Amino acid sequence: AKTMLRRSATATKVRTNAGPLLLFLILIIVFFSFFSVSLHRADLNPSFFPPSEPERRMPLFATPSPARALNARPLISSSFRFIVKVLAYNRLDSLIRCLRSLAEADYDGDRVDLHVFVDHFKADAGAGNSMDQRLEAARKMLSFVDGFEWRFGEKLVHYRTGNVGLPAQWLEAWWPSSDDEFAFVVEDDLELSPLYYRYLRRLIATYYYESSNYSPSIYGASLQRPAFVA
Repeated sequence: AKTMLRRSATATKVRTNAGPLLLFLILIIVFFSFFSVSLHRADLNPSFFPPSEPERRMPLFATPSPARALNARPLISSSFRFIVKVLAYNRLDSLIRCLRSLAEADYDGDRVDLHVFVDHFKADAGAGNSMDQRLEAARKMLSFVDGFEWRFGEKLVHYRTGNVGLPAQWLEAWWPSSDDEFAFVVEDDLELSPLYYRYLRRLIATYYYESSNYSPSIYGASLQRPAFVA
């Protein structure tokens, strides 16, 4: 009876000590089962775990915005020269709008020269316009162009003594002095975006100065669909 009692007490003691151990093992099994299921769900759904604060601010694929891409200045020749050629004719209001849009553009500290070509009015204009009226309109245009402030570089005004027409204005507006001189020809009835220069500068840097992209077949770039081909 003592032996049975001792065994019984021993068995009770063993079962009593095994209780917390068994509970601990069960908790471990439950934890690893939950962790395994969570990983599986995370593989199927990456948004299962909420992102941390830096991850909320950083997209998965960081694509630079157009404005940020324009901020990076590409490598370009030190002898690079950019000239704006404005072709004007008897349209003072349009010319004012065009020149003001050019003056409000972002040139990022670069030197940009401005050349304005004013074509002479036609001698055989409509009978309703007297010579005095046409001369007065021409004086107003010249007065505005002469007084127009251009703080980005040199300003030159070319006033023709006779009417030559738009094709001749285009053909005679620019004679490049070097391979690093570029001209942007714009007619007076257009209004430019403030970012037009930065866009053109990047095009020049990418397709002219980068040897991997250079092609002699690329003659120039247009900000609109060309309607006149010389």
